[in-house]
Amino acid sequence: MKRIAIALLFVLVAVGAQAATIYDIQTGLYAEGDIVDLTGVTVTAVRYNGVWVAEAPFGAYNGIWVYGPTGFLAGDIIDIVGGEYIEYYDLSEILTANATVTLVGTGEVPAPIMLNAADLFDAPVLADAEPYESCLITIVDGMIVAEILSYGQWIAMALDGTPVLFDDYLYDSSTVILDQCYNNATGILDFSYGDFKLQALVDGIMLTDCTVATDEVTFEGVKALYR
Repeated sequence: MKRIAIALLFVLVAVGAQAATIYDIQTGLYAEGDIVDLTGVTVTAVRYNGVWVAEAPFGAYNGIWVYGPTGFLAGDIIDIVGGEYIEYYDLSEILTANATVTLVGTGEVPAPIMLNAADLFDAPVLADAEPYESCLITIVDGMIVAEILSYGQWIAMALDGTPVLFDDYLYDSSTVILDQCYNNATGILDFSYGDFKLQALVDGIMLTDCTVATDEVTFEGVKALYR
């Protein structure tokens, strides 16, 4: 997704695919329709129609959605030769219909980027969350499920009052109930239908018992549940 104005002076001369990095794609060095090669990127999560990948140093602007390849696992290291970079409804992605995607090794899934809910979902949301689009992250705040939405989505309210939008690409939303409490949540920060949302991993939500005796209910008492 490109919502940050980036001033770059460069001359790009290439025949066919261009050796690229995810960082350069996500920060505007390449134009839509460019054919790019990504080498040695690590699969961070898998969906039925593609994978999310990341590259070292596994920080901001180092993740992207790759549409098409199947049969890979989180932790696989792959090369993508001849992928097409596009913006699909403002989501940066690599199309692989005419590309070669090769498994070149296996390793550990990189550690998620640790963030607070307000880092991503507080105003101005787009500017705050953009660097982490398609990255593997952990929202470290304690949260309480506040609203069940349609299409497998729900909202959990962080203890600082920041609403976090979740979606069920990877997580079983049928297990989500109102007033459920989370210690934290790990997943891919996705962008679709005009919103950033957390695609929590299958085992990415740390549930906690949020029962507090009525005569002990204080804000500090509730916060203590999430430590």
